[in-house]
Amino acid sequence: MSKENVSKLHTPIGFIGAGNMAEAMISGLIRTNTLSAGLIRAADPSPERRAYIADTYGIETEADNHPVVQQCPIVVLAVKPQQMASVVSDLAARNGFGEPSRRLVISVAAGLTIASFEKWIYEGLPDHQRHRIAIVRVMPNTPALVGEGISAFSANAAATPDDLSVTRRILSAMGETVHCDESRMNAVTAVSGSGPAYCFYFLEAIIDAGKKLGLTEEEAEKLALATFRGSLRLLAVQKEKPAVLRGKVTSPGGTTEAAIRVFDDAGVRRAIMEAVEAAARRASELSATN
Repeated sequence: MSKENVSKLHTPIGFIGAGNMAEAMISGLIRTNTLSAGLIRAADPSPERRAYIADTYGIETEADNHPVVQQCPIVVLAVKPQQMASVVSDLAARNGFGEPSRRLVISVAAGLTIASFEKWIYEGLPDHQRHRIAIVRVMPNTPALVGEGISAFSANAAATPDDLSVTRRILSAMGETVHCDESRMNAVTAVSGSGPAYCFYFLEAIIDAGKKLGLTEEEAEKLALATFRGSLRLLAVQKEKPAVLRGKVTSPGGTTEAAIRVFDDAGVRRAIMEAVEAAARRASELSATN
């Protein structure tokens, strides 16, 4: 796992799709000085979205995907998964990926396998061109929107060590990174991709409990949010396992022990594990259909 203090990139990067995740990457690249705004381009069908991205970040935008892909050796595919096949196949049909000679294609679309992108991009290309187009699959999560995300990535056989290094540098602009085999990507999706929702769900329950006990909604939210934020900071600073820090708070016969006993009696740990496993199964099902 890594969050690097990266050196500046000098290769143009093009974004196909300028939605929230693309914006998180663009914002991170500029904020961390990983890439200058003048080297970033984005294509999006929405005039309003193009105007917003151009005005906010000072980058060039296009309605047409093709010029962006042609002019940028690094391409980030950030369109919705259900639109990806038609978008990428259209670019491939127009020889969008044929030049320049070396290209890095990064997908941040959930559930789409590397094999799918190889099918769409490589079809019709001679072998010598296929070997020059590296394809990387990324599973980011929503805290990337505030620079605190974690992105797992895996790559195909065409990716060189330099491609992997550049990918890590790009993703590090949004937070931490993990390089893993694609066979583990469904587990990653279940743990970190869907993970923020689990945190919010648990926070919702604690806030509701606080209100039931007589706190105002504002008081309950402030207490719960500060507790989560502080606990994560404590975990990072003290570098201890969660179980160790939990044990330090749980005094025998105390209030915390009473709460943990209810969790255990209700099978909360088992339910959480089963929920994450269900998310992984669903990720596998979605991947199998693409």
